[in-house]
This record gives sequence, structure tokens and C-alpha cells, in this order.
Amino acid sequence: MKKHSVILLILSIFSCTSCDFSLVEHPYSTGGDMINSSGGANQMVTAIYNVFWSSELMKKSYMETVDMDHDHAAAPTWVVSGAGEGNMTTHWSYNTASDPFNAFYRIINRANYAIENLPLVKDTTDNLVGQYMGEAKFLRAFAYFHLVRMYGGVPLRVSYESPLDMKRSSVMEVYAQIEKDLLEASVVLPWKTEGDNWGRANRTGAKLLLARVYASIGSAALAGKVNMEVDIKGLIQTFATDSVAGFSRVDASVYYAKVKDLCDEIITTRGIYYDLRPSFKDIWGGANVRNNEFVWGISGNSQLDYTTLHLGYYYSAIPYNGRGWAGMSEHAYGLYGDSDERGIHGIFHFVKQSFTATSAYVRIPDDATKYPTGPDGVASRAVADYYNIIFPTKWYMGDVVSPKPVTVDPGYAYQAQDVIMIRFVEAYLLRAEARNELEDPLGALDDLDIVRKRAKAGPFERYTSNKITVRSLVMEERALEFVQEFNRKFDLLRWGLYLKVMNSVGSVRVQGTGLTITKTREPRSLLYAVPLNEININKKFGTNNPGW
Repeated sequence: MKKHSVILLILSIFSCTSCDFSLVEHPYSTGGDMINSSGGANQMVTAIYNVFWSSELMKKSYMETVDMDHDHAAAPTWVVSGAGEGNMTTHWSYNTASDPFNAFYRIINRANYAIENLPLVKDTTDNLVGQYMGEAKFLRAFAYFHLVRMYGGVPLRVSYESPLDMKRSSVMEVYAQIEKDLLEASVVLPWKTEGDNWGRANRTGAKLLLARVYASIGSAALAGKVNMEVDIKGLIQTFATDSVAGFSRVDASVYYAKVKDLCDEIITTRGIYYDLRPSFKDIWGGANVRNNEFVWGISGNSQLDYTTLHLGYYYSAIPYNGRGWAGMSEHAYGLYGDSDERGIHGIFHFVKQSFTATSAYVRIPDDATKYPTGPDGVASRAVADYYNIIFPTKWYMGDVVSPKPVTVDPGYAYQAQDVIMIRFVEAYLLRAEARNELEDPLGALDDLDIVRKRAKAGPFERYTSNKITVRSLVMEERALEFVQEFNRKFDLLRWGLYLKVMNSVGSVRVQGTGLTITKTREPRSLLYAVPLNEININKKFGTNNPGW
């Protein structure tokens, strides 16, 4: 198979109209030539992946709209840009081609075209057509999974010629389509993709994504019926979860049984296709690119400008061409134990206080006992000398074991960066959640201990069988493991905790900066505002989500 990034050079036939965005995108004006051309099948599928970058989805709008609006995120208001304050309508991408709603439908649109036309390609074997078909269905499911969690029920456009005027399907109808696509994809995709094909969808990723889907359904079905304990600024509070709309008739145990079965299957393949890295610091950094814990991600390629932009600004360490614009709340840093490698090698440790001041950075935490020396042995370093201070993070390209500082202003350059979306470790965390809800809390703690021991955190060692406590520990472990990996807000939403947790937090400090950001939210923030272009063009859509 050809490198899918190479095909980007010949995708000029794909363009989005300037006014109607994804709803009327007809990029295949030369579709007949593509069907008959050499490599046409590959081009069709590569075009779907290309949306992740061409729309700036992964360059900027994705992390702002998905990963900046939760209790552990903290950054100045000029960074979180509306969506990070619970108001999508004031975000720069709202109602543009980069709006996540439009970008995800563009993925769906291109996937629909590929699914319908792949069987017509003349120069592709049946097996390869099946694999491409699996990739298209995986990507369509990935897009719908984001849409249904962000916007609730949305129109189910599953053919390339779907009419513009379509009513919203129910939440469970959308989930049924996601399930169908992932089940079909998992039959035809290879278990692993690597080398030139890294970034292509695979069977392990399809099954893990499906397990995540089932867990989202199961937890939403339980929300409103169960309690959860959450650490709010150092105080454990017990919350009665709120019900989540659309799941009132769902049997949670059915879906959690599916989660467990999928995770059992995936874990039995450990070491064959994917695995846990031996320690947390062996996961990230330039020396560990595309390692065997990364099941699936959005691939970067600097040679073709197939790169991140603001993702690097927000989430890269200063010495590695990042800007350090975003941070974590002061309390979130304190959730990691002293020996927990995730608190050292899994989070960034610089936050910028000012958009314009070039030296206005602070080190987080500014603790000379925990981080006693810089790379030259100096115990305490000046803020202005931030370029030479090394604190690794998930989003940097340097060497986590022997980092080398840069001594010049990193500037606003592009950098290649894969965006990791699915890691093998999630099989243990999802199985832990399922085991607890299937009346096996001690088995759930066993799975959590596998994750914690790898991170050098203290194991739980079956110290409790209380389902509420274990449920809460699973959720907190997900927060510690997946910080800045686009999970926390969705976890709060699916468990019916978002409003209560955010309003209990009230506001958070960006540690070391003296800045605070409000976390108070209104009920309208449970769902994102649908772009006006969808509502105005689609005559059957109806009104916007409540409060918008």
C-alpha cells in the first residue's frame, strides 16, 4: 500500500464550498477518473484522513473545543477561546469550515463516497477493497461518535447523496450506526498497522473504539441512578449523578458485558500486536515515536506540511518548539503522587502568562525539591531563562531520557506531531469500569493496579469492594492517565457529572500565574451549539440545542 500522506499532493480535486461547508461538499468532480485511475481507491480513503488537517481540526480547533472545557483544564481566556468557557458560539471556528460539526460531517461525506465507490475501482483486489472499506467505516464511526457526544442526536447521513434536508436522529439511532460501522470494520481490518501505513485504522483500534462507545452508552444509562465521588480541590465530594438524555430505556449491564468481552479479547493479544510500554517515560518523546502502545492516531508528516500548528503551541514543552499557552489547574497537578511518572513525564510544566510578553513563563510546579536541577545542574532557574529548562510532556518531539535544550526563541514554526487517539492501556481502564458495573469491583482494582504499577504509582491492592468508590477510582485513573488526550470532558458528560463538578469547582487557578478561569456552567453547555449554517440550510433540522 502507498503512503497515504503522499496522496495529499494530488488531492486538489477536494475542495469545500466557501459558504455551505460540509453540507454541500462535492469534491469528486472527476470521480469517474478516480474510480478508473491507478491508486484511486487509496486516494478516496486518504482524502478522509486529510480532513483532520485540511480543516485545521487537529491543528487548532479540536483541542480547544474538546479538551479545554473541563475541571482539570486551566488557561487564560485568550487561550480557551469561547469553547473552553462552555460557549461554542463565541469560539473563532463557530459556523466556519473549521467548526467541529462541519469538519466531522466532511469526514462522513468523504467516507460515504468511498464506501459507495470502492467496489467500482478496477485495479484493486477484493481484500484491499475490504480493508479500505473498513477504514472508511471506522472513520465515519469516529466522526459520528464525536458528533453524538457533542451535539446529541444529529442527522444520519450515510450515503453520499443524502438530502440536505434531514431531521435529527435519536441518540441511540446514531449509536446504532456507530456500532454497525465498527463491527463491520473490525472484521476486515488488519490487527495492526505500522511502517508506511501507520495512522491507518486497524482492527485493534476499531475494537477499542467500540469498547469506548459501549462504555459511553452504559455509563449514560446508569447516570441519574448512581453516585460518584470526585476530588474537588482536595475535598472528596459525593455527587448524585444527573440523568443523560437519550438513554432512559437502555440496559447498562448489556453494554458493559460487551465492553468486557471486547477488552478481554484485546488483552489476550497483548505482546502480539500492541502492548504496554515498560514505563510511562518510555511512551512519549522523539525516541518513542509510533511505539507499540499507540494503537491509532492522526499521523503527522513535516515534509508535506502535514503537521500540527496550535496543537504544538498549546501542548509542547518550551524547549521543543512549543509555546506553553495552556496548562492544568493547580489542583490537577496535585492529584499525582510523588512517585507517579505520569506527573513528571505525562504533563507539561510551563504556562505562559501573557500573549505578548516573550519571557512571561512560569515553571509548574516551581518546586526545587521535586525538580532540583536544570540540564546544567543549576538548582533554581530564572523565569526569563525558560528556554533551557527541561520538563518533558506528551506533546514534544525531544528525547525524554536525555533531553537537549534549545537556546533560541522557538518561534511559530510548524512541527511534525502525531496526535495519539487510542492507546493499548485503555483496554485495562475500560475493562476495570465494566468489571465494577458487572459486580466485580475487586477485579476492577486488579486492572487499575496494572496501569498504576506501570506508572510507578502506588497500587490499590484490592483495598475496597465498594462499587461507588471503585467507580470513582476508575474515573480518576482515566483522568491521570489520559490528561490532555481529549477524554475528561466526555467522561464528565457521560456520567452525568459535568454541571455538578464544574459548578462545585467554581474557578481554578493556573498554577504559578496568579490567573484564574471560571468553571461555572449553565445547562446549555451540556450540548454544543450547532452551527447556524446547518440549521439554515437543513430545513428539517429544527431548532438549535437548548439554550442556544
